[in-house]
Amino acid sequence: MFTYREVKQDSLGYSPFELFYGRTVRGPMSILRELMTNEKVEPEVKTTYEYVFDLKDRLQSTCELAQTELQKSQIRQKKYYDRRTKVRTFEKGNEVLVLLPTDSNKLLIQWKGPFEISERVRGDDYRIQLVGRTKMFHANRLPRCLNRKETKTS
Repeated sequence: MFTYREVKQDSLGYSPFELFYGRTVRGPMSILRELMTNEKVEPEVKTTYEYVFDLKDRLQSTCELAQTELQKSQIRQKKYYDRRTKVRTFEKGNEVLVLLPTDSNKLLIQWKGPFEISERVRGDDYRIQLVGRTKMFHANRLPRCLNRKETKTS
């Protein structure tokens, strides 16, 4: 856990320790580096009053920078996600399949249906008429159900 908390997160640009305490941690890797390079770290001496105000300023600026990095990361992840996404729109009465838990085990899921679209609620959310109830689902969980036409073979 210590190692996880001291490693810089790609999406934030800071480690969890830095975001929480407002300073970098002096962990095993930094101590080992200091020993191998004969690098001396001078401790900074401050009054409690100075430390509290300095910590407040550092935490505020760190949170602002982390927010900026998180927004950049979200834009990058959205661009990556949008490369493979498909726009799905349905009309009232269309038949779709729904990804639902199985009856025997709620941890296992499978495609069930076809179910009928009752209405489009907002954006990509649709109200579906299930057996005995109505429930709302996002279009990502609703592939269109294509009924195969029966063909007679001679």
